[in-house]
Amino acid sequence: MTKDSLRDDTTSPPDGLPSDVPLRILVVDDDEDARRALVSGLRSIGYEGRSAADGLEAWEMLEREPADVILADWRMPRMDGIELCRRTRASGRGYTYFMFVTSYADREHLLAGLEAGADAYQTKPVDLDELATRLGVARRVISAHRRLVAENAALRVDSQRAHADARVDALTQVPNRLSLEEALRVSWSHAKRYGHRYSLAICDIDNFKAFNDRHGHLVGDEVLRQVAATVRYTLRDGDSLFRYGGEEFVVVLPEQLLADAVIAVERIRSAVEGLEVAGVGGAITISFGVAELDPTQDDSPEDCLRRADAALYRAKAEGRNRVATDRPPGS
Repeated sequence: MTKDSLRDDTTSPPDGLPSDVPLRILVVDDDEDARRALVSGLRSIGYEGRSAADGLEAWEMLEREPADVILADWRMPRMDGIELCRRTRASGRGYTYFMFVTSYADREHLLAGLEAGADAYQTKPVDLDELATRLGVARRVISAHRRLVAENAALRVDSQRAHADARVDALTQVPNRLSLEEALRVSWSHAKRYGHRYSLAICDIDNFKAFNDRHGHLVGDEVLRQVAATVRYTLRDGDSLFRYGGEEFVVVLPEQLLADAVIAVERIRSAVEGLEVAGVGGAITISFGVAELDPTQDDSPEDCLRRADAALYRAKAEGRNRVATDRPPGS
């Protein structure tokens, strides 16, 4: 069997081990003559291999450089082949094809080796044609494992991307209502544990429906994008913006009492009032409702959102483009 025919016979599938990449083979045998003979035999069928005198030396070599295939004797000093096989399987380094090459030819040793995690079992003296065939199988097995790992990694990336996409509003690119619900659960748990307070603010673009009808949805979408970008830019580090629905957004302000939150959202309101959007003839304004969540009381994020929403309606009723609270700051 020639080297070229062996390569053709072991061509690997996409994302596996390419046929032109040599297998990294480690020969492990405490008999120096047997070890050298096996390395020489590998070379004669087109492979190169490193060697180790026992399982412990092999393990130390594997920690520095992994192997694709291990050809190990059974009985060796310091660490035998069975222990080396078990450690290799438990290492989590990626798949290694493990083959016992031993003088033990009985069924008991064969079954014990396979139970320890070995892929194959070949008795001495080594038949090179049989070994070449087994190494072809090893290449295909390694390729299949690598392809599976690559596919699983791609699935995880796709899953993570889908998870992230499901939590971001496509139009404004800010976190959406689902993300808000998750963030509130985390914030509420943290607040309950440490007794911290935080504030929530709901803002609404004033007269957005009439404005949207007058200027068209494309201009309306651009207004939503620019308002979201302005609010986001104006927030301090640690504060979060979420699209709540339609033209409404929610701002979460951790570690801010009501009076501090009012100052923060007043700054946002002022920044939005200065926006200039192409196709819009007049000023763009927003109204805010702000509420403080007190975890030491019988309170919840849902209660806080309801109070902030009621304050928002009051801001609208009082003339829009203003900030209203669920109670006087400092009370």
